[in-house]
Amino acid sequence: MAGTQHVVFSINQQLFGIEIFKIKEVLNYRKITPLPQVEGFIKGIINVRGAIIPVFDLREKFNFPAMEYTRFHVIIVVEISGRIMGVIVDEISDVLEILQEEFQTTENLPSNLQREYLKGVGKKQDEMIILLDMDRLLSPEELELVDAA
Repeated sequence: MAGTQHVVFSINQQLFGIEIFKIKEVLNYRKITPLPQVEGFIKGIINVRGAIIPVFDLREKFNFPAMEYTRFHVIIVVEISGRIMGVIVDEISDVLEILQEEFQTTENLPSNLQREYLKGVGKKQDEMIILLDMDRLLSPEELELVDAA
Protein backbone atom coordinates (compact mmCIF):
# COMPACT_ATOMS: atom_id res chain seq x y z
CA MET A 1 0.00 0.00 0.00
CA ALA A 2 1.42 3.39 -0.99
CA GLY A 3 2.11 6.06 1.58
CA THR A 4 2.98 9.73 1.58
CA GLN A 5 6.50 11.13 1.82
CA HIS A 6 7.04 13.53 4.74
CA VAL A 7 10.00 15.64 5.77
CA VAL A 8 10.39 15.04 9.51
CA PHE A 9 11.82 17.77 11.73
CA SER A 10 12.03 18.53 15.42
CA ILE A 11 10.97 21.43 17.57
CA ASN A 12 11.62 21.21 21.29
CA GLN A 13 12.52 17.51 20.85
CA GLN A 14 9.04 16.83 19.40
CA LEU A 15 8.81 15.34 15.88
CA PHE A 16 6.66 16.96 13.19
CA GLY A 17 6.13 16.11 9.54
CA ILE A 18 5.26 18.08 6.41
CA GLU A 19 4.23 16.45 3.14
CA ILE A 20 7.24 16.70 0.87
CA PHE A 21 5.32 18.30 -2.02
CA LYS A 22 4.66 21.38 0.17
CA ILE A 23 8.39 22.02 0.60
CA LYS A 24 10.18 24.20 -1.94
CA GLU A 25 13.65 23.98 -0.40
CA VAL A 26 15.61 23.71 2.83
CA LEU A 27 18.07 26.42 3.85
CA ASN A 28 20.74 26.64 6.50
CA TYR A 29 19.81 29.19 9.11
CA ARG A 30 20.71 32.71 8.01
CA LYS A 31 20.26 36.23 9.26
CA ILE A 32 16.64 37.33 9.17
CA THR A 33 15.86 40.99 8.61
CA PRO A 34 13.31 42.04 11.25
CA LEU A 35 10.43 44.26 10.22
CA PRO A 36 9.23 47.24 12.25
CA GLN A 37 5.99 46.85 14.18
CA VAL A 38 5.76 43.12 13.47
CA GLU A 39 5.73 40.98 16.56
CA GLY A 40 4.99 37.48 17.67
CA PHE A 41 6.09 34.44 15.76
CA ILE A 42 6.81 36.38 12.52
CA LYS A 43 10.56 36.95 12.65
CA GLY A 44 11.07 39.03 9.49
CA ILE A 45 12.15 38.46 5.90
CA ILE A 46 14.95 36.79 3.96
CA ASN A 47 16.15 37.02 0.38
CA VAL A 48 16.07 33.72 -1.50
CA ARG A 49 17.61 34.20 -4.95
CA GLY A 50 16.01 37.60 -5.37
CA ALA A 51 12.64 36.71 -3.86
CA ILE A 52 11.79 38.29 -0.50
CA ILE A 53 9.90 35.85 1.71
CA PRO A 54 8.52 36.18 5.24
CA VAL A 55 9.87 33.85 7.91
CA PHE A 56 8.17 32.69 11.06
CA ASP A 57 9.16 30.52 14.00
CA LEU A 58 7.13 27.34 14.50
CA ARG A 59 8.54 27.08 18.03
CA GLU A 60 6.76 30.31 18.96
CA LYS A 61 3.65 29.46 16.94
CA PHE A 62 3.31 26.26 18.98
CA ASN A 63 4.06 28.05 22.29
CA PHE A 64 7.27 26.14 22.99
CA PRO A 65 9.94 27.91 25.07
CA ALA A 66 12.02 30.44 23.13
CA MET A 67 15.50 29.43 22.07
CA GLU A 68 18.41 31.35 20.61
CA TYR A 69 19.01 30.42 16.98
CA THR A 70 22.23 28.64 16.07
CA ARG A 71 23.83 27.59 12.83
CA PHE A 72 22.16 24.20 13.33
CA HIS A 73 18.64 25.63 12.95
CA VAL A 74 17.00 25.24 9.56
CA ILE A 75 14.62 27.36 7.50
CA ILE A 76 12.19 25.26 5.48
CA VAL A 77 10.73 27.18 2.52
CA VAL A 78 7.15 26.00 2.18
CA GLU A 79 3.90 26.79 0.44
CA ILE A 80 1.14 27.76 2.85
CA SER A 81 -2.26 28.67 1.42
CA GLY A 82 -0.69 29.63 -1.92
CA ARG A 83 2.05 31.76 -0.33
CA ILE A 84 5.75 30.98 -0.19
CA MET A 85 7.30 31.53 3.23
CA GLY A 86 9.99 30.20 5.50
CA VAL A 87 9.54 28.39 8.79
CA ILE A 88 12.31 28.01 11.35
CA VAL A 89 12.72 24.57 12.92
CA ASP A 90 15.33 23.09 15.24
CA GLU A 91 16.57 20.45 12.80
CA ILE A 92 15.47 18.13 10.02
CA SER A 93 15.86 14.50 10.95
CA ASP A 94 14.55 12.42 8.06
CA VAL A 95 12.36 11.94 5.02
CA LEU A 96 9.91 9.13 5.69
CA GLU A 97 7.11 7.42 3.85
CA ILE A 98 4.13 7.14 6.17
CA LEU A 99 1.86 4.32 5.10
CA GLN A 100 -1.91 4.39 5.58
CA GLU A 101 -1.68 1.80 8.38
CA GLU A 102 0.89 4.01 10.19
CA PHE A 103 -1.41 7.05 10.07
CA GLN A 104 -3.96 8.00 12.72
CA THR A 105 -6.42 10.90 12.49
CA THR A 106 -6.73 13.57 15.18
CA GLU A 107 -10.08 12.23 16.50
CA ASN A 108 -8.45 10.42 19.45
CA LEU A 109 -6.30 13.37 20.53
CA PRO A 110 -7.28 15.43 23.59
CA SER A 111 -10.20 17.76 22.89
CA ASN A 112 -8.39 20.83 24.29
CA LEU A 113 -5.65 20.47 21.66
CA GLN A 114 -5.74 22.89 18.72
CA ARG A 115 -6.34 20.42 15.92
CA GLU A 116 -7.21 22.73 13.04
CA TYR A 117 -3.71 22.53 11.54
CA LEU A 118 -3.06 18.85 12.28
CA LYS A 119 -3.56 16.16 9.63
CA GLY A 120 -2.90 13.37 12.05
CA VAL A 121 -0.17 11.36 13.72
CA GLY A 122 2.26 9.06 11.98
CA LYS A 123 3.67 6.06 13.84
CA LYS A 124 7.14 4.82 12.87
CA GLN A 125 8.70 2.21 15.16
CA ASP A 126 8.48 3.85 18.62
CA GLU A 127 8.25 7.41 17.27
CA MET A 128 5.11 9.52 17.02
CA ILE A 129 5.24 12.21 14.33
CA ILE A 130 2.69 15.02 14.36
CA LEU A 131 1.69 15.62 10.74
CA LEU A 132 0.91 19.24 9.91
CA ASP A 133 -1.69 20.49 7.43
CA MET A 134 0.31 23.35 5.94
CA ASP A 135 -2.69 25.01 4.26
CA ARG A 136 -4.39 25.33 7.65
CA LEU A 137 -1.29 26.09 9.73
CA LEU A 138 -1.97 29.83 9.82
CA SER A 139 -5.35 31.34 10.62
CA PRO A 140 -6.79 33.97 8.24
CA GLU A 141 -5.71 36.65 10.75
CA GLU A 142 -2.16 35.25 10.88
CA LEU A 143 -2.04 35.11 7.07
CA GLU A 144 -2.97 38.81 7.01
CA LEU A 145 -0.06 39.54 9.36
CA VAL A 146 2.30 37.60 7.10
CA ASP A 147 0.94 39.37 4.00
CA ALA A 148 1.45 42.73 5.72
CA ALA A 149 5.05 41.76 6.47
